Amino acid sequence: MNKKDLWLKLRAYHFDHLVPANLWQKVTAAFGGADAFSKAFASKIDRKHGWGNKFALKAISEYKKFVYLGVVSDFHVTPSKIIDVVWHEHILFTSAYRQFCDQVICYQFDHHPELIPMADETGRFNAQYEDTIEFYISEFGFIPPPAIWGETKFDKEKLKDKNYSSREKTVYAIDSSNTYYADDSLSTYFDGGSAATEFGGGDFGGGGASGDWSDGNTSDSDSGGDSSGGDSGGSDGGSSCSGSGCGGGD
Repeated sequence: MNKKDLWLKLRAYHFDHLVPANLWQKVTAAFGGADAFSKAFASKIDRKHGWGNKFALKAISEYKKFVYLGVVSDFHVTPSKIIDVVWHEHILFTSAYRQFCDQVICYQFDHHPELIPMADETGRFNAQYEDTIEFYISEFGFIPPPAIWGETKFDKEKLKDKNYSSREKTVYAIDSSNTYYADDSLSTYFDGGSAATEFGGGDFGGGGASGDWSDGNTSDSDSGGDSSGGDSGGSDGGSSCSGSGCGGGD
């Protein structure tokens, strides 16, 4: 399985593992369309964190990109605050998340949050976050939307500090025969301007869209806002992750 195969599997995943089979018909009737389960997941995030449904859907779309980066990277990737919240909410469905790792990405995408903030660890996570953004641009061919990726708990001034290395991941492959890291960037699999449409088109807005993804309603929270709060699924910052482990968040 190459990068394109992995991405197409992620793109086609609609979080159906989150819904028990006996509730599929009810959820489909309530939310409609082929992506009813993703809409149901977005609705849960909206109710819990007050983001607005449109923004929650866009964050879920970007979360898929984050998972892709974590699988194919040769270092521990680190999410933004918004992405980290979506990741937490996904993990809370423990059985469904295991199935997602086993059946969709074929990779154990574990989360090991930072227990005690330490200068060396924080510096490393700073480097990882910066490298994750650079890797996103390399793989998808455009700058990640700031509304989703622009917020991090890390000191933004220190994000430029390259004294710490993010290159500590040593597991590059799903198994001995399926390596991703040697492939060209994912955007090379899509001709011309089709990459932006492939990675961010449709209901979720274009990949090269502006940082503000709000729909113009200032009373709505679709433009994001604070990603912390809520119950146990909330988070106050990013974390790093890979197939061999993640850390750095809450």
